[in-house]
Amino acid sequence: MSRVRPIGVLFGGLVALVAFNAGCRVTVETKNRFVEDGVNAQPVDWDGTEAIEIDIAGVGVSVNGGVDVEAVQGGTKVEASARMLAMAFAGEKANADQSIVEAKQTFAITKNGSTIRVACGHGKTHGSSTEGESGCEKVVVRIPAGSDTQKLKLTVLSGNGSMNLKLSGAYIENLGTNAQGDTDAILPASVGGNISLVAEKADDIVAHMPADFAAEEIILQADANQIVNDFSDAKIGAGAGGRGQAGAGLKSLKITSKNFAGSTGKITLTR
Repeated sequence: MSRVRPIGVLFGGLVALVAFNAGCRVTVETKNRFVEDGVNAQPVDWDGTEAIEIDIAGVGVSVNGGVDVEAVQGGTKVEASARMLAMAFAGEKANADQSIVEAKQTFAITKNGSTIRVACGHGKTHGSSTEGESGCEKVVVRIPAGSDTQKLKLTVLSGNGSMNLKLSGAYIENLGTNAQGDTDAILPASVGGNISLVAEKADDIVAHMPADFAAEEIILQADANQIVNDFSDAKIGAGAGGRGQAGAGLKSLKITSKNFAGSTGKITLTR
């Protein structure tokens, strides 16, 4: 149930009035997509202890955009590639190109103390190429899967578009996500791990868990008619008991689709 922000075109009242009185037909010029694909950030080594933060501002209007995160078995680096976008009128390619150049400067993987951060922001406004419509339309991030002794502390924030997490082979200590778009997450049941998935604006979340997964607590927060739980033996709610033997899997699994425009999105807990 993804929601995207439409491009607005504002006409001055005087122009509209003159066109009406003269009986003229008003032509609305739509913006074009200007794209640069295959933009890579410089990889950074992960030492097994650092938290990983992924913060992608997104673009106002995206096509198959968002953030993908994949855990790589035996991996030791955090890597990222992006498709950059700027929207502008057809005759303003130079303005769009400048917004993309500036957005690329924000796309980087950095290490600061005990945190590795993957980030992408916006370019600046140039003519019809506006700040909010420029940036990373699609980002693919590859991270180490970790191990029993080197578990992941991972945060993923997506400003617009879908979020796809391929983490089945990962070892999770803490995972927190927040998306403005639908989320599809393939997750592990790491012993002692805490997982929290949030859809900020009533978007849908599908969480795929192993058939035999255990969790001490499972919380699904959405409208009652929007919750699908394919694990009939799971006890849902804070303190309800979760699923499986305590200590055999996750400490907590919490999935939330926030209310927006009067309803929540759909939460599906499945295999």
